Amino acid sequence: MNNVGIPIKLLYEAEGMKITAEMKNGEIYRGLLLTAEDTMNVTLSDVVRTARNGQVSKLPSVYLRGGGIRFIALPDVLKNA
Repeated sequence: MNNVGIPIKLLYEAEGMKITAEMKNGEIYRGLLLTAEDTMNVTLSDVVRTARNGQVSKLPSVYLRGGGIRFIALPDVLKNA
């Protein structure tokens, strides 16, 4: 974690918190951030997945590749981090 930028450092700070990840394919995942990587790959648990058509499903855990993520909404508590 030495040569990573501020966005990646914020992602590491969010470990253990609820985040929302919007994917490039339009799917939205909301869950507890277990792990984050320098490549923005993330592992979430207790996930609610909303498909493009609005269908909602619950998943125990997911691994999302950083390259497929459009954006990540972090908790407001990190606003001043």
